[in-house]
Amino acid sequence: MSYLVYCTFDLKSASSKDYENAYSDLLRLGLVKVVKSDAGQNVVIPTTSTMGFFNGTSAITVRDAVQKSVKNAFAARRLTSEVFIVVGGDWAWSVATT
Repeated sequence: MSYLVYCTFDLKSASSKDYENAYSDLLRLGLVKVVKSDAGQNVVIPTTSTMGFFNGTSAITVRDAVQKSVKNAFAARRLTSEVFIVVGGDWAWSVATT
């Protein structure tokens, strides 16, 4: 089954280069800053957030696998972070500005 994964993070005492590297690592894992809407336009996810679609047997297994991958990628760069991951199976998302 396909699951939507939303990952938001905060890096402690990080430089702009650290954030650039973090986004690069997340992109390699399949988590992106820009997603395509149902209408076909590109939508930029809010700062320090990424999304991606992953296949797995359950939301829990996908969550655990993505969380482990993100933690390993950030640890390899010696980044101190807080990471919040949400996984949904019957998903929908929208974007709005105020």
